Amino acid sequence: MSASDTKSRLLEAAGRVVLSRGAAGLTLDAVAEEAGLSKGGLLYHYGSKEALLAAMVQHLVDVTEDRISAHRAADDDPGSWTRGYLQACVVEELAENDPAGRLAIALLAAGASAPELIASIRERQGEWRRRLADDGIDPVTAMIVRLAADGLWMSDLFGLPVLSSAERRAVLERLDSLTRAAR
Repeated sequence: MSASDTKSRLLEAAGRVVLSRGAAGLTLDAVAEEAGLSKGGLLYHYGSKEALLAAMVQHLVDVTEDRISAHRAADDDPGSWTRGYLQACVVEELAENDPAGRLAIALLAAGASAPELIASIRERQGEWRRRLADDGIDPVTAMIVRLAADGLWMSDLFGLPVLSSAERRAVLERLDSLTRAAR
């Protein structure tokens, strides 16, 4: 197995640990056991719990940007980046084994325990703001849609029953239509 495969395996295992045991249960021993590796094997790839959390956060950034790119491959109209971000934040309908939910929980755990671990998210904000501003639609509308998407994402992660399924679909449709009307 390549080092890249082992790292991915460890990130997935860490996500499963967070889901099953909570953020407090994310220990190197638990991740190593879940991945079927020794703790030394884990430490070879990620030298500390902080390094593992930082890698999980970076992977979440990568997954988000991959989802935006996938959306844009089918949508090249003005506002497509904003709509891609909106779709990337929709985790309610993801399969249980999808990495986005587990990695997002790790992001919250990382940010709560050590804010410096979310540096990769912080670093991407300038680029994401630029993409929103240059998306071919009103930049304020793009930001409103982005912030609403973030709020829906957080509600989904915490399992908060803020909206019924029908209300949620209506909100997503309205946000999508805002991006199409804001040219």
